[in-house]
Amino acid sequence: MNIDFAFDDVDIIEEGTLIAVIGRQRLQGEESIIQEKSILNAADQLVFMVSENQYKGVLDGSIPVLIQSLNWMKTAEDIEDFYLGDAEVWRRPSIGQAGPLGGDFPVVTREGHNILDVIFTSPIKSLAEVTESLNKIEGVVDHGVISKYP
Repeated sequence: MNIDFAFDDVDIIEEGTLIAVIGRQRLQGEESIIQEKSILNAADQLVFMVSENQYKGVLDGSIPVLIQSLNWMKTAEDIEDFYLGDAEVWRRPSIGQAGPLGGDFPVVTREGHNILDVIFTSPIKSLAEVTESLNKIEGVVDHGVISKYP
């Protein structure tokens, strides 16, 4: 696939690095973080559409993490242990209220994965470091961090 330009409205962008986060909002219908990222990664040039309050030097909030549905609790515990004291890990529900266990009806993506929201309780120092650490955790399939630059 050859894509010259890709345009995307991202949830937040890290000032200075231009690393962005997608998927913080509830997915609608057939949306897929994996598909969105594959298109963005295939593009030669990216254009992120953000409002001024989404372009930040100090990041906070959550990062969506796609995980294998089987043994999801072990993956959630590993992520929580890694960010001990700096983040809470909640499984995203498809209906009802969010919580650590995601209720009786967790989101299942069209690829068959659950989504964990890693909710940072202190400022996120570096999205690049978060990405690197998440990529090392067994059971993590992907996440909502977009970076075209090493």
